Amino acid sequence: MNQNPHLAAIKRRWWLVVALALLGAVIGAIPQSERVEEQATSFTATHTMLPNEGGDSSIVSTSQVELLATTGEVPARVAERLNFSGNPAELAAQMNVQFELETGALRFTTQQASAEAAEELADAFAEELNSYLAERQDDVYQERLQSSRVRVEDLQQQLDDIGVRLVADPDNAVLVAERDAISRSYGLAFEQNQALENSGGQLTFTTLQSAQAVPEVDRGLSAPTSRRTRAMMGMIVGGTLGIIAAVILGRLDNKIRSKEQAEEIMGMRARSTIPRVKSTERDQVVVGPGRHDPLSDSYRTVRNVVRFVQGGLDTGPAARVTLIVSPGPGDGKTSMAANLAAAFAESGDRTVAVNADFRRPRLTSAMLDAGTPELPFHVEDLDVVETGSLVKGTGNRNLKVMDLASIKGSPGDLVRALIGHMAVLSDVSDEIIIDTSPVGATAEVLELLPYADVIIVVVRVGHTSIQSAERTNAILRDIATAPTLMVLTGIKAEKNPYFEYSDRRWSSGEDGIDDDEFEDDYEIVDVDDDEIDDDE
Repeated sequence: MNQNPHLAAIKRRWWLVVALALLGAVIGAIPQSERVEEQATSFTATHTMLPNEGGDSSIVSTSQVELLATTGEVPARVAERLNFSGNPAELAAQMNVQFELETGALRFTTQQASAEAAEELADAFAEELNSYLAERQDDVYQERLQSSRVRVEDLQQQLDDIGVRLVADPDNAVLVAERDAISRSYGLAFEQNQALENSGGQLTFTTLQSAQAVPEVDRGLSAPTSRRTRAMMGMIVGGTLGIIAAVILGRLDNKIRSKEQAEEIMGMRARSTIPRVKSTERDQVVVGPGRHDPLSDSYRTVRNVVRFVQGGLDTGPAARVTLIVSPGPGDGKTSMAANLAAAFAESGDRTVAVNADFRRPRLTSAMLDAGTPELPFHVEDLDVVETGSLVKGTGNRNLKVMDLASIKGSPGDLVRALIGHMAVLSDVSDEIIIDTSPVGATAEVLELLPYADVIIVVVRVGHTSIQSAERTNAILRDIATAPTLMVLTGIKAEKNPYFEYSDRRWSSGEDGIDDDEFEDDYEIVDVDDDEIDDDE
């Protein structure tokens, strides 16, 4: 199952996440400097009043006070007092009036840009409300008192008139009843008038505390005071930034980083994997008598896979031709060609390793630990030169090398000259292993594709670019007709204890593979670009 690309990117760059998390923790734990004096952004002022004892709330109830304070006459008086030329409702909107039933306290609260403005506005609303309440209640009281007096006088006049009539007709029961009714109304009106004249109380308020501005500081989000808490928060923030950076770098990365990614891009399954080796053992033949370790046996595994594929081919008595290609330089195809040829020779097959990478020839030096042999021929004469004179022997009687790199000529001319000797090579050998130039970078390799019985594509994890792999895959699908196998190099190998029983070099690292590079299962590891030579 393919791993989530984001998780894979985080796993590859875990060190970045850890580094940023630790950096965030260190920065968070730095002692804070002394705080600069905070500047107030606004001021809040509150004017508090309490109702006077004995006040009559029959004219103005306490429930109406909040409404009267911010509506109608009071805001207009405040605007006039403060010389405010705008709509008085704007001032009322800046005032919060609250009447507390439990304590009877009436509070006027406002928030302004300056302390003077806040105090002035709160005091103005409180004082103007108190003045307005006194005037309003006095007017209403006088109106009620005058109306009560008029009613008493009117009932008194009615009683006088009915008394005169009763003197003339004392036995008139209707007049007696009417007099009694008027007398009762008069008594009630008289009592109300007396009560109204004797009340004289009004609902008024006394200032408990005038407005005093209090600065309001907008602190926003501030860092915790505890160094431990700041360190934890810094670690979380740093780790989060590390994860984001790892994901972004993963999306920008143009290298193949995993086996699953290589198989998806190339559209084929990796038939074998070659462990990552030290730079000192690159382009060296590790397949040889008495050596059996994960590195050498991985090449033997490739040999067996190729032989299995060849078993289904009808090549007749001619030698089987295996073409080693790669998307770009430095992918490990030269090492693959040299060791695969040694593996076939080890099994008794007459094998010829052929160099067809004339731009950066490395095959001969890898196999013979010597430079490219000087051949006394011209490229124009190669069509009449005997093939045997172009082949050089090695220490293994079953393994020979053919390399035309010392002959002056264009890579295309040398490849075509090489093709002219392929028929003779097929007659005198069982296996022909050809090391070619990168498919994605050169054109002469395409001339060899029709002669291949099996094609091996070498992809190096952590080095092969995605673009070159996609281009190589497209070219091979369009042109190649031979079976194509993909082999991955640069894989962190799996430590196998069975090798320790047969070769103690396995545990001492003498085979070029570090013991501490092995884990319980296969892992794809990064290969630093600086460690990869431009040549193969």
